[in-house]
Amino acid sequence: MSARSYTLGLLAWLALLLAAVAGFNRVIDPFWYYRDFKIPGLNVVKPRFAPYERHVKPQLLARMRPQAIVLGSSLAEIGFDTNDPALTEKGKLRGYNFAFAGAGWDLAQCYFQYALQATDLKRAAFEIRPEAMPRVDCTHRLGEIEDFSQLKFLLSVTALNDSLRTIFEQGRGRSSHTREGRFLYARGDFKNVLARFNEIFLGRVRVTPQCSLAHVPDHPPPSSQFLMTDITPQPGLDLTGLRGMLQAAREQGIELRLFLPPEHALLLELHLLCGTDAQRWTDMAAIARVVAEESQHGNIQLWEFYGYNDWTGESVVGPETVYWQDPYHLNYELGSLMLADMFGDRPVGTLGRRITPANVGEAYREFLASRTRFLETHPGFYSELRTTLTPRH
Repeated sequence: MSARSYTLGLLAWLALLLAAVAGFNRVIDPFWYYRDFKIPGLNVVKPRFAPYERHVKPQLLARMRPQAIVLGSSLAEIGFDTNDPALTEKGKLRGYNFAFAGAGWDLAQCYFQYALQATDLKRAAFEIRPEAMPRVDCTHRLGEIEDFSQLKFLLSVTALNDSLRTIFEQGRGRSSHTREGRFLYARGDFKNVLARFNEIFLGRVRVTPQCSLAHVPDHPPPSSQFLMTDITPQPGLDLTGLRGMLQAAREQGIELRLFLPPEHALLLELHLLCGTDAQRWTDMAAIARVVAEESQHGNIQLWEFYGYNDWTGESVVGPETVYWQDPYHLNYELGSLMLADMFGDRPVGTLGRRITPANVGEAYREFLASRTRFLETHPGFYSELRTTLTPRH
């Protein structure tokens, strides 16, 4: 065999090998990118999506072009089913969960900018925190989008490895996400909910020593002990990024709902006992002022979901939880109530309240009133709080 024939034969075999790898990865589709083939026992379960969501979700968003999305961190990614009729106007809009685990304000702001360019967006629910939200230069911040290539995607050793793992884990694994981008996280792992509460609370104690089990009184302090007479926005909170985002949403006619997410009542109580609750209400007042200034000619609202009730106060000692996976991460059953509040036509919903500069003080007083009502009807609440703060051996 001549050298030329050998070389041509080798190149042909390499081409066939690469084609086989690309075809295999295309069919198995471990990262849920193509969605062409759905073969039970082979590729229906997608356990390998989570590590590559920042590569794949933006590409899916551009391809699917949903009109209704949810943005934020893992809290939003876990807690919202974007097929929910309240978000999609009873199915009139396509929904997608465009939130990402570990995404702070900087990345979420950039993902919102990307969504404005990649879709014909009509409405969005955006998770925020009561903190500074400065303007971020998004140039080269989303490297996974800029570096994406279908060729690399199909031919990479990583994709091949994850295709094989996808096949092997069909029987014993589960998908990390739903088709619409909702992260399942530890859903269904009921027996470890208390352990996750305990781990997070003890971690908080290490950071805030005055919040230990020893500082939980035998009886709940009266709510009047925590009442603030004046909730005034503090100067110096950088909200330039928030203002820019609101301007862009208003200019494009997007129905935008900013929301301060709920926390489990056990965590709310720790905030009060530790003295860390007041700051977020003054920051909320500053955020409300910016929202009011920028939404005068647009459909933009700010909602808060702090409160003590049967949903946020669901017991984590003993029974299977429905609404919570840990003190921060809620399940979509609770998210559904939030979406109904935010996209309905009422200032006070089932679970939350629309916030304006004029009613922040009223909202805080109602927050404390909800605490009083809850404690009166849940006498075992402080016993549960002590349980979640007790080191496990």
